[in-house]
Amino acid sequence: MKIAPPTIDEAARLKSLYDYDILDTEAEKTFDDITQLVAQICNMPISLISLVDSERQWFKSKIGLAPQQTAKDIAFCTHAIHQKKVFEVEDTLHDERFFDNPLVTSTPNIRFYAGTPLVSPDGHVIGTLCVIDDKPNKLTQDQRQALEVLGRSVISQMELRKNIKILKLANEHKTEFLSNMSHELRTPLNAIIGFSHLMLENTQDYKIPPKFAEYVKHIDYSGRRLLSVVNSVIDLNKIEAGMMQVQLKTICFREFIKNLEGMLAITANQKDVEFSVHVSNDLPKYLAVDQAKITQIITNLAHNAIKFTDGGKWVKVELSLNNEQLVITVADQGVGISSNDQTKLFNQFQQVGQAKSSEGSGLGLSITQSLVTLLGGKIKVLSTVGSGSIFKVLLPQQNDTSILQPDLTLVPEKANFDPSSKILLVEDNKINQAVMLAIFESLNISIIIAESGEEAVEATNNQYFDLIFMDIHLPGIDGFQTSERIKHNFPRTPIIALSADTFCQKRFNQNTKIWDEYLCKPLEKENLVQVLNRFIPLLPNMPNA
Repeated sequence: MKIAPPTIDEAARLKSLYDYDILDTEAEKTFDDITQLVAQICNMPISLISLVDSERQWFKSKIGLAPQQTAKDIAFCTHAIHQKKVFEVEDTLHDERFFDNPLVTSTPNIRFYAGTPLVSPDGHVIGTLCVIDDKPNKLTQDQRQALEVLGRSVISQMELRKNIKILKLANEHKTEFLSNMSHELRTPLNAIIGFSHLMLENTQDYKIPPKFAEYVKHIDYSGRRLLSVVNSVIDLNKIEAGMMQVQLKTICFREFIKNLEGMLAITANQKDVEFSVHVSNDLPKYLAVDQAKITQIITNLAHNAIKFTDGGKWVKVELSLNNEQLVITVADQGVGISSNDQTKLFNQFQQVGQAKSSEGSGLGLSITQSLVTLLGGKIKVLSTVGSGSIFKVLLPQQNDTSILQPDLTLVPEKANFDPSSKILLVEDNKINQAVMLAIFESLNISIIIAESGEEAVEATNNQYFDLIFMDIHLPGIDGFQTSERIKHNFPRTPIIALSADTFCQKRFNQNTKIWDEYLCKPLEKENLVQVLNRFIPLLPNMPNA
């Protein structure tokens, strides 16, 4: 028996093999289909995808052979990887290299072997696609050619597999980066929006000069605009990563649209644009929709229409039902869009026509299209330069009776909580502490602050709390570990997770036994009131706040 020496490029060859990260992985149908096909074409009982590392040959796929690997010294493939063409042994008993090989003298009794080298794009042979028979044989020209073609297919599949892993890793890094950026950007925005909102609520009480009141409005608007851009980038990444879920609720649709119309009308009035919303009589009172996504779709389209429509002209939103589809139509008398620009309209980070000189991230319509697609719908546009635009969205309606429970929580809740409740805020950021103190003070309720997880655990051991607000990103033990320890000792104490990182929503969904609710910073006062009403309600006969 003759043992094949290492290849002249052995180190680079092994690196090329290891870069595929395929050794000792589970069987995959794509590769099994290739070995099955080559066995049928060559009419052989055994076919293998054999990968040769520093000590063994390991079979990524195998037909007709039980072992998953064999020693490198006795492997036929270690001879084949020295070749660039098909390596064929017609009768092993008449070949001095193999006649006394254990694989010939005992199971599987190899008498015929043919292997085509698996050559990586950088020119290194990492293994073979081979066929084996227990009697002498010879490949026909067609069989030899098929073996070579299928060998190249194995490498193509391995390249595809590697690239998918690279893309997946890149997406994970991208998500991690955006998660960190979300936290870093939204944390200061929490202070800007939180304080400006509180100041706007109290401009008259504190007799702030009109000029400074106007400055606060500009700060609040700019903060919310920046938050909108941050949210757009994050939403787009969530959609691309498949992290955005459809959440259907049956709502009183007309009431929902009435509230949405009120918000959009403010923007239209500022530009002196006539704005109207019409809900067709054919729409039922209750519809099962994803309220957040429908809001974003209508808001994005309406804001775009208002932005590019001059004062004195109109923007109309119409909603109707057609063939069990919700039809949303947004029409305007704006500048219009050329046919050339319409082809680029839904591209990411791209503004077209006069939009190029306007404020915006170029993500609104791209996100709108992604949300429409996520909801199973379609979006169409009809526009002529100088004659306005019509955007039409078609969304399939749900008939699932399991979700037909009306959700009438469209009007902001009034404060109805017990102001004497003991509340703990676990927050390490000084500015966020100040924001939360100010918001709770505006609600006439006091809180105790712990600046770390360790401090929070100690505080709960020394004093009872009715409600705990827990920042997830903490120094030392993080918010999850802290919550876990507190829940272990006080399982009935509700804990509300807080984070400026919107990607933490997924972590909350996976840990609802630890956290009772999740609030994202910047914290909306209305959302805080809802949580307080739910977890520390004002009981009958108790004095109101």
